[in-house]
Amino acid sequence: MIKKYIKKCEMYSMIISILMIVLSLCLIFKPVKSIETFVLLFSIIMLVNGVIGVVTYFTIDSDERLFSFDLLSGITNILAGVLVFIYRSSLVEVFPIMLGIYVIVSNLLKMQISINLSTVPESNWVLLIINMIIGVLLITNPFESIITITTLCGIFLLVSEVISIVEEIYVLIKIRKFEKFIK
Repeated sequence: MIKKYIKKCEMYSMIISILMIVLSLCLIFKPVKSIETFVLLFSIIMLVNGVIGVVTYFTIDSDERLFSFDLLSGITNILAGVLVFIYRSSLVEVFPIMLGIYVIVSNLLKMQISINLSTVPESNWVLLIINMIIGVLLITNPFESIITITTLCGIFLLVSEVISIVEEIYVLIKIRKFEKFIK
């Protein structure tokens, strides 16, 4: 029974890995389209989340509704989803800059913590500086940077999923050998 379960999990995992390899190839060879698709999916997720919030608000008990922000949250998510959908091409252009600002701000905060903990040996100043450089590159050269990052993500995902498939095949082979050993 456990063998069947493991086999089923490994087969399911292998299917997911194959789909992830397809995704990684899209990220590598069509980074701009991948980013556009990501923004479109994000708007759809916001719309669905908003609709769920509104429906939830009207389906909960009136006592619970007194303390619920589901209606406002749902309407806000629906509006944001619609705006993201309408302005998705502009968001693709602005996304790298927003990402760069986020990277810089988060690393400045980490740098402040490192300064506060400067008496602790082995601080990660090098990594903080590298992250700051990446943030500056995202802001100063946004479109090329995001294409490069997307392509690198695709390469890392591809390598990871190929390794995952090899591991899954290995597990399936071990299970078959174990079955022969028991019989």
